[in-house]
Amino acid sequence: MILLDLNTFIGRLHPVLVHLPIGFLILTVGIEFWVSKTQQKQNQLIASAWFFTFISAVLSAFVGWLLSQNGHYIDSELSLHQWMGIALVVFIGFAWIMSLPNFVVSSTIKNINNGILLVLLLVVGHLGGSLTHGSDFLLEYASEDFQAQESKTEKRSFNEQTPLDSIFVYKNLIQPILSEKCMACHNGSIQRGGLNMLSLEGLLKGGKSGSALVAKNLQKSLLYDRITRSQKDEKFMPPTGTPFTYQEIQLVEWWIEKGANTEPSLAELNLEPRIQRLLLDHYALDTREKPWYETVQLEPLPKKSFTILEEANFSWRTLSSDNPLLDVRFHGSELDAKALLALEEVAPYITWLNLSDSNLQGPQTKVFAKMENLTRLQLQKNPIRVQDLTFLDSLKHLTLLNLHSTLVNNTVLEKVKNLSHLEKLYLWNTRVNPTFIERNRARIPNTTVISGI
Repeated sequence: MILLDLNTFIGRLHPVLVHLPIGFLILTVGIEFWVSKTQQKQNQLIASAWFFTFISAVLSAFVGWLLSQNGHYIDSELSLHQWMGIALVVFIGFAWIMSLPNFVVSSTIKNINNGILLVLLLVVGHLGGSLTHGSDFLLEYASEDFQAQESKTEKRSFNEQTPLDSIFVYKNLIQPILSEKCMACHNGSIQRGGLNMLSLEGLLKGGKSGSALVAKNLQKSLLYDRITRSQKDEKFMPPTGTPFTYQEIQLVEWWIEKGANTEPSLAELNLEPRIQRLLLDHYALDTREKPWYETVQLEPLPKKSFTILEEANFSWRTLSSDNPLLDVRFHGSELDAKALLALEEVAPYITWLNLSDSNLQGPQTKVFAKMENLTRLQLQKNPIRVQDLTFLDSLKHLTLLNLHSTLVNNTVLEKVKNLSHLEKLYLWNTRVNPTFIERNRARIPNTTVISGI
C-alpha cells in the first residue's frame, strides 16, 4: 500500500516538474540561436544548458510514467502522449550530445533538431493538456470564426447516425472513387482499352491489357499498377483530372489485398489500425471499438443534481462537453446516508467513481447495482469483503476495479471472472495470495491484475 501510494504521490509532481524542461528547452534554443558558436565559454554554457534540459526531461518523463500507473487515464489517449514525450526526451539527448565541445556537427543539423524539438514540445504539451482538461482544451475559448476554420475538412463524411453495418467497402467506399476518377473513360458507352468499370464483374474481366483486378494480388491488378505510376508515365491513370489521393490509393490497396469482396460491411470486418485511422480521417467514419461511455446517449442532468452532489462532499466533472456521463469522487471522511442518496440521484450518469478511503461498509455497496453505465470503480482502502461485491453482476461494462487495501480474499477471482470487459484489477495489500493469482490467471485471461510492484 505504501509503495502504491508513494507512486501516485511522486507521479503527481509531473505537472510541476514538466515546466522545468519546457523552460530550459526554450531558453537553451534561444541562447543557441543568438550566441556565437566561436567562443569556448559560450559553447560550455550551451552544453551545460542542454545537460540540465535533458536531465529535467528524463525526470519529468519518469514521474509522468509513475502517474500513468494509477489507472486514472484512458489508455488510448495516454499512449500517444507517452510516446511523443519519449521522442522529445530522445531529441533533447541528441541536442546535448551535439553541443559537447568534442562533438563537431554543422549548425544546420542543430537547427533542424531544434525545430523538431519545438514542434514536439507543442504536440506533447497539447496532448498533456487534453488528457487533463479535455480534447477541446486548446480551442475552447477561441473565436467562433477560428473554430469554424479549424473544423473545415475535405472528408467524405457519412451521416453520424449511419450504422457501420450499412456501409459496404466496395459499394460505399471503392465504387464512388472509381466513379469519380475512372468512369468517364470506362463505362457502358465508352470503354477505352476495352475496359468497363461500372461493375466488379467488369473490373475482374478487364480489357485488352488484361484484368484490372486480381483479388489478393497487387502486382497483377492493372488498376493498382496504373494509379500508382508516375504522373509523367503515359500509362498513368487517370490521364486527366484529379489523380487518386494517397488515402484513396491506400484504401484500394487494402481492399485488393483483402480479396476485393463486395459483401462484408464495415461492422463485419476486423479492421487494422491504419485503415481505422484512414476511415476516420478521410471519411469521418469511426470504426474503432469504443468504450461503453462513448456510446451512451443520455439527456443532460439538471443543475440541482450537481448541487446535491456538491453538498454531499462529492466533486464531479462531465467526460466532455457533449457527453453528460460523470466522473465522481468523494472527499468526505465517511460515506453517510446523505452521500448515498446523492449517488442514487445520478446513478445512471456515473461512469467513473472514486470512493477510496471513505469507510465504505458492505450494505452500502448495493447502490452500485443501479449504476448501469459504470466503467471505472475505485474502492481502495475500505473495509469491504468479497461477499460485499454481489453488485458486480450488474456492472456489465466495468473495465477497471480497484480493491487495493481492502479485505477481499482469493475468492474475488470467482466474482470478477464474468466481467468480460474488465481490463485492470488492483489487489495490492489484500488477502489475495499472489501465487494463487498466478495459478488461476487463465480464469481471467483478459484482465491485468496488479497485486504488487
